[in-house]
Amino acid sequence: MRPTTATRHGLVPMLACMLLATGCRLMGAAALVEDDLPAAADRPQRTARTMHVEVLFVRTDEHDAALREELWTYVDEQALGADMGRRLNANGLRAGIVTGHLPQHLADRFAAAGDEAAAGDIAGFDPALSRRHLQLLPGKPSEIVSAANLPSLVVLEQQDGEVCGATYLDATPQLAIRAWPAADGRVRLEVIPEVKHGPVEKSWVGEDGMFRLETGQRRHRMDHLGINVTVPTGGFLVVAGAGDEAATVGDGILRDHGRGDRASVRLIAIRPLHRGLDPVFAPSDSLGDPDGRSSLNER
Repeated sequence: MRPTTATRHGLVPMLACMLLATGCRLMGAAALVEDDLPAAADRPQRTARTMHVEVLFVRTDEHDAALREELWTYVDEQALGADMGRRLNANGLRAGIVTGHLPQHLADRFAAAGDEAAAGDIAGFDPALSRRHLQLLPGKPSEIVSAANLPSLVVLEQQDGEVCGATYLDATPQLAIRAWPAADGRVRLEVIPEVKHGPVEKSWVGEDGMFRLETGQRRHRMDHLGINVTVPTGGFLVVAGAGDEAATVGDGILRDHGRGDRASVRLIAIRPLHRGLDPVFAPSDSLGDPDGRSSLNER
């Protein structure tokens, strides 16, 4: 018997049945996939993890050979790069990373820290060392304020072989700081000297693709002296003055302006308190606790 030839009218019902069957199978598979996925509200949310950083202010002077000379045999200044080191030194600053163990007599200079804010009401109290804590969100700015509301501050700044100077009124010298966690537990720090000065003003500031109205003093930010370095677990960043007393950036930021003795300066040590971990690589149950911008004052 010769097979029946399919006509156009006969193919239409067949095609319709095939499409309906395929669609049912696809809809069923999609339903299974949706049923297996947790609801959006139940899925873990990757939020930024708060980073805790300890900042130590150590008072020293030009006769303190332990912190002015011996300490730097244990500091890796090359971690910042030779060019960065030259720029810092030209502006009365030096910095580096401490990664190993310090001799006991040097370690003791960083260990016996007191809370100067809590002891500030005691007449004549002037500790050689004070400790502060910062809580930072990755990439969010904070401030390490070394002095506040100075009537005037003269700073000579060297950049690209040229020296320029300015007198800042109602000045607040400080270090702007940001931190980022790495996947291997290290922490990347950015520390930039700056001076807030002048009357309080309102200005529009752009951030994250948006503009917001901010009230505050003007900022002279010295980006060419920005320290950008990765601190290993257990290590810390040291920032100190270099050279003799002068109107350099280091002198303006680290000089103990609140005391009559101009020879007294501060050495600043910045240490992450626990291993940093990029939230992308962290387990979902260890994330959370977001905080806002924080500030650290040392006076």
